[in-house]
Amino acid sequence: MKRLTIFFWALVALSATLSANPGDTTWVQTFDFSYPRAERNGNFSFPDGNTRYAKVLMYYTIKCDPTGSYSAVFPCGEWDYDVYTYVLKPTGQLDTAGNPVYDYWQLLSYITPYGGNLESYIPTLNNQGWTYVFDVTDFLPILKDNVILKDENRQELVDIKFAFVEGEPVREVVDIKKIWESRGRGVYFRDWQGFPLNKFDSIVHDTTILLTPDEKQVKLRTTVTGHFFGEGRNCAEFCNNIHTVTAGGQVVRKWDIIQSCGDHPMYPQGGTWLYDRAGWCPGMEGKVYEFNLTPYIQNNAITFDYDVTSDPYGVYRIAAFLVSYGEILQTDDAEAALIISPTDDSNQRRFNPSCFSPKVVIKNIGSNNLTSAEIKYGFEGQEEFYFQWNGNIAFLQSDTLMLPQTPDWNAIEGNKATFYFEIINPNSVNDRTPWNNRLSAGCTKPLLSKQNELLFAFKTNRAARETTWQLTDIFGKVLYENDPNMFGSKLYQTYLTLPNGSYRLSLYDSGGDGLYFFANKDDGEGSATLQYFDSNGKAINLYRFQVCFGRFIHLDFAINTFSQPQQVSEVDTKEGKLVLFPNPPIDDLVNLDLLNLDGNNLKAVIFDSFGEKVKEIAVQRFRVNQINVSDLSSGVYVIAIVSDDKVLLRSRLIK
Repeated sequence: MKRLTIFFWALVALSATLSANPGDTTWVQTFDFSYPRAERNGNFSFPDGNTRYAKVLMYYTIKCDPTGSYSAVFPCGEWDYDVYTYVLKPTGQLDTAGNPVYDYWQLLSYITPYGGNLESYIPTLNNQGWTYVFDVTDFLPILKDNVILKDENRQELVDIKFAFVEGEPVREVVDIKKIWESRGRGVYFRDWQGFPLNKFDSIVHDTTILLTPDEKQVKLRTTVTGHFFGEGRNCAEFCNNIHTVTAGGQVVRKWDIIQSCGDHPMYPQGGTWLYDRAGWCPGMEGKVYEFNLTPYIQNNAITFDYDVTSDPYGVYRIAAFLVSYGEILQTDDAEAALIISPTDDSNQRRFNPSCFSPKVVIKNIGSNNLTSAEIKYGFEGQEEFYFQWNGNIAFLQSDTLMLPQTPDWNAIEGNKATFYFEIINPNSVNDRTPWNNRLSAGCTKPLLSKQNELLFAFKTNRAARETTWQLTDIFGKVLYENDPNMFGSKLYQTYLTLPNGSYRLSLYDSGGDGLYFFANKDDGEGSATLQYFDSNGKAINLYRFQVCFGRFIHLDFAINTFSQPQQVSEVDTKEGKLVLFPNPPIDDLVNLDLLNLDGNNLKAVIFDSFGEKVKEIAVQRFRVNQINVSDLSSGVYVIAIVSDDKVLLRSRLIK
């Protein structure tokens, strides 16, 4: 084991009951890239379980292997195989050959990508690889002392390491129980191992678990993926199917297992990567669902079931665990969960590099609903920005935020920067677990053009009405867009005259197959290229879009200089003008500048074009307040800031 300290923004005085240094991390390296492309088995030394951990993360990295005769043809493997990472626990029994028998505990379900030409599409797979991070804190009871690990990925080189982050957890894991597991059950449809859809409910049925007094809360954790196709409705891999979890005789959740793959960040791949599938996509993990069953505990027991719609074809492979916990340890606690942009994280590749407003995710890990927090953010070493967030997030739920001010790329020397955000004073109280309040990420500067005159050359494929494009400025205003009556297989050239600043050029495809997909040859192939003009007036490629992009693709770029961060404007209270941005909103979020406004019981009241009130939201003085207008239809509205029934500011909103 290798011990080191990960970054955290501040170390505060903590309760003497904590047995570890908050924020310190113990790393356990298991398989690495030196292992061959084959099934891997190994014994590894994990922590002994005497230290208190806030979280355990599993870092799973795949990498192409260009060595060997097979690898030279398919360095990233060839097919989309479902592979698994297991902890093997000895049962104390021997099989008929005298070998030890193990109980398999599935940590990870992963589906390998189609590897044909993947190393050329995504060059990082040849170097540092592609890293996924999974929260495996629930498995703490079996991740201790000597751990036998098995990984079945034969397609790529694999590196697996675990990070044990010390500190007070959200709630103590009391126990984890394996409930349903399709591995090794010997149930098949044709040659596909798993639970056949026409027998699923007879195998996975109502289950009752008795709880100990320490098990105050329970959660069902499931991974279900569908396999086999070619008959009937292409079940189970490609068919829609309603899944239902019940507890105590009540429906906890009902959903369709089909998962969108056309927005997958690992694109393009060599095969049918963009087809939607049952609980998985090539190059992604099997989707983990979590269901809070605590409200359904009766008489120190929990009864629950997992149902699917029956079908004569296909199988589901399932791993289901019942995880039990003690009480929630904090009342008001927030976690910086994710940076969507700007970041170099491969899993956010579709949204980066970015010169638009940062997008981040915050999570509530306290028992009280999270209703407010201050967010500090920016590029490290540059100007700091502050944003007052208000909302309502229940325990273990998240919210995606579009932060109002854009950090200044012009102040960054070179091509790289580090973006960060911190959560301060959740629910206006001091956060006792600050080591999870800050995230940072390296990020790359977007494309910079030195010319204001550009050309966008867009050639449709034969499905011309499926693909659209638009160019927006940093405030989300559409400056240019496609002709709504485009013909198939035709080149359209749009001359762009743009002032200095930041822009986003976006392509969308309603068919989910971009401008080209090998399996849809009847559609032909289109193209999209942003060009500049040389001294002789010749158009030169500035950026060529990948044509096999699935559902959408973005390019952020700037002309001569990046747009300056949105600065605080002076509010003219005499005229009563409300400063709001962006207008129209981006992602249905709009910011109201109330930094210079005082008042009591402030509310933002929205009126439609007929003067009817359609929405009312409490806002705070001396803050930039962000509100969500996703429930409003397209149109023109008036937003008024009201204090004790007196209108202080107003402005027009275009939706």
